[in-house]
Amino acid sequence: MTGSQGGAALHAVRAADQLTAADAVAWFAVDTPPNGRVIGYALSARAASWLRVGSDGAVEATGSPGDVLAEAYEMVLFDGERELRWLRAPDGRGTAIAVGENPADLPPGDDVTADPPPRRADETHTRLLAGRPHPHDRAGWTILRSERYAAAHLPVPATGGDVLVVETVEYLVEDEHGNVDVADTRTLGLRATTSAAVRVVTAGTGTGGERERTAS
Repeated sequence: MTGSQGGAALHAVRAADQLTAADAVAWFAVDTPPNGRVIGYALSARAASWLRVGSDGAVEATGSPGDVLAEAYEMVLFDGERELRWLRAPDGRGTAIAVGENPADLPPGDDVTADPPPRRADETHTRLLAGRPHPHDRAGWTILRSERYAAAHLPVPATGGDVLVVETVEYLVEDEHGNVDVADTRTLGLRATTSAAVRVVTAGTGTGGERERTAS
């Protein structure tokens, strides 16, 4: 891959201290506006659970047993502009890093932006989640069901579409020879759309039965 990249730079900050999953959520979501939408997922030994974080920092999860944050070993949250990445260490705490294109929107912490920072690529990518959305008994949530995978509870309304997709964007770095490589990927959002609005680029099995697609 070759070419010059001039997109927005990806900035990163790391929390000054090792944090529990709950503390990482509070660190990331402290300045979320009332109409903000922070969602994401937490991975534990027995489940992959989707989450929704309110403007007050309260964490909402459904369809998963136990305390989702207490059992998590990895967590990713996003609001369209920023992304939180947290990985648990053996003592129950872990490193929390927030990334985004506007440094002013990131929580306080140590600047760990790459030098030079990766630049945003022009295109976004759409990953299709396997299964069909079904109504949920909790407002703003959808149950995704398929014959191959366990039912998943996702914090997104499924009105206006018959499939759910995750949108991401890539960030690129260029070496002295003009070669460009993907250095990072950030999640933009989770939304409902129609199967007619996406076309297959690659297909395969991934976590949660995802297949990569791109908007037509």
